[in-house]
Amino acid sequence: DNQYCITLNKKAAAAYGTSAATPTVAILIAKLNEELLSAGKPPLGFVNPLFYKNPNAFNDVTKGNNNGRNGGTGGFDAAPGWDPTTGLGTPDFEKLKTVVMNAAK
Repeated sequence: DNQYCITLNKKAAAAYGTSAATPTVAILIAKLNEELLSAGKPPLGFVNPLFYKNPNAFNDVTKGNNNGRNGGTGGFDAAPGWDPTTGLGTPDFEKLKTVVMNAAK
């Protein structure tokens, strides 16, 4: 079900959605900054323009929806390209690393 394995109250649990994805993206950006700094380049700032100019650095998610748990309604379906459910898709670290290293001055 594309869930994250987390620890909650010292027990294994599953999580999904922005509560799980947000810290994951923060770690990804921190790791990209680590790569940049190791190469003597400045860290990333506001990443949205760079990411949106390089959608090929993400894996497009085209199936699924965010209708919620237990048969919820009113959400959005995933679609090719950007969509409100999955945005640009899931990040590909190696592709993003190439993008940020090439974009850094």
